[in-house]
Amino acid sequence: MTRVLLIDLSSLAHPIFHMSASEPDPNHTSTAVVARVRALTTEFPSAAVCCDSGRCFRKDLDPAYKAQRPESDATLQHQIQLARDILRRDGFPVWSARGFEADDVLATATMQILRTPDTEVVIASSDKDLLQLVSARVSVHSLTSGTVYDPAAVREKFGVDPNQFVDWLSLVGDAADNVKGAKGIGPKTATALLTKYGTLDDALAAVASQGTAFTPALAGTLREFQTRANMVRALVTLREDIQDLPIDEVYRARVPVLEDDEAVFLGEDASPADAAGHQEPLGVAPVAPAVVAVAPEPAPAAPLTLAPNASMTPGEVPPRPLLPPAGLRAPQEPAAAPQPIPAAPRQELVLRESDSPAPAPDEWERQLEPRSMAQAKALAVDLFQSRLFSAYGNAPAVLSVMLAGRELGMTATASLRGFHIIEGKPTLAADLIRALVIRSGQAAYFRCIERTAERATFTTKRGDDPDVSLSVTIEEGRAAFVGDDKAWARSGWGKNPADMLVARAGSKLARLVYPDVVHGFYAREELE
Repeated sequence: MTRVLLIDLSSLAHPIFHMSASEPDPNHTSTAVVARVRALTTEFPSAAVCCDSGRCFRKDLDPAYKAQRPESDATLQHQIQLARDILRRDGFPVWSARGFEADDVLATATMQILRTPDTEVVIASSDKDLLQLVSARVSVHSLTSGTVYDPAAVREKFGVDPNQFVDWLSLVGDAADNVKGAKGIGPKTATALLTKYGTLDDALAAVASQGTAFTPALAGTLREFQTRANMVRALVTLREDIQDLPIDEVYRARVPVLEDDEAVFLGEDASPADAAGHQEPLGVAPVAPAVVAVAPEPAPAAPLTLAPNASMTPGEVPPRPLLPPAGLRAPQEPAAAPQPIPAAPRQELVLRESDSPAPAPDEWERQLEPRSMAQAKALAVDLFQSRLFSAYGNAPAVLSVMLAGRELGMTATASLRGFHIIEGKPTLAADLIRALVIRSGQAAYFRCIERTAERATFTTKRGDDPDVSLSVTIEEGRAAFVGDDKAWARSGWGKNPADMLVARAGSKLARLVYPDVVHGFYAREELE
């Protein structure tokens, strides 16, 4: 099942802006918004950003719509525009439609995306109006509480099904948008009416035909509201008929173009010609050149005699091969007898993009590993464009993960499989953390000695140190879900408690006893 993320940019930007008053950086809001979008999209192969666009048609239906809100802050709008420009250059589809709100763009995009089989939509927003879109294939991720609303969560919170939410919101009204519902009817009464009658229209018809079934006050309220019901419903119903929305953009990978060996991401308003002048951040910190410490190579005792090479011109001197990158074994020629090498201080060889690539190692499985920074960048672009690793967001992020894995002695693709980005934080798979410890040779043993749905225990021994054991219990896992049994049941803890306990216990023990091996990395299961 393909998952597509749709982000409500205004819902994201407003709270960040209002919390940024004391920030010295005048562009803190746009910077923080872009960072949040990048973090939200790390686990989604496809994503788009939806925005407001000036005056909305609802103001023509009812001049009181959102009339209580102050005039839009010009500084906030400037920051939102800056964020939109950067996200476009990152390659994100950024959509808006004149006369419509972001919620309408989200609704139209959702309906069109669902036409593709085996596709799910996740909407990131704090606007409860969007709950009317929730279905078996659509969920809403609250940007304020973190709650994920599927149909069960909507029923749990509001007492109605998502397909009743427009009627529920019509009765209750929406103070945030200055939409007046039925006077005197609150959430409980609205839920009771819709539970009994199913729809608002059926409830109003029941008042007209059998008014004695209602209290006089409720009957009077509903009769008064009947004259406004269609208008209110039009204000709270999201439009799904915006024309010419470029939905196909959401399925296109952000395309990186190499300009002077730098990966630049082109969006809908960019072109290869202007990419070289792009100065906005791509969301990944600059990568410092890899430094490989090696001993100086001894000079040969006598000049080498080289066999003729058909690809060389007469008199051409072949280039001297560099030492292979750290962690790769260089080919060895058998020597007649070892010669003593004078002691010499260690030096550093800085691997630069301009260096010639080192010779490929003997092991066939490493023949395709990059042997220079230029090769690593090119591989990162290819891997990202393959869409197998597009969850990392962009090619520089793929490159960063490759370099991080190389420090741990992992190949490029093993690094991309082993690292996971959780809310913008790099984590390792729990079994990979244990594998690093075992492979390091530092552990006499590292074993799981207890695994149940209630408790997991690992024990290990390092060198001459006493053995150490560590346990994690199900009560520790439940601590993060106190009072929220639904969230517990939907989480990995509720579905696979034994696996979660094993992951957390093994990772905690690895960090405790082998910090030099795992470098403080947390397991994905510890942050979810």
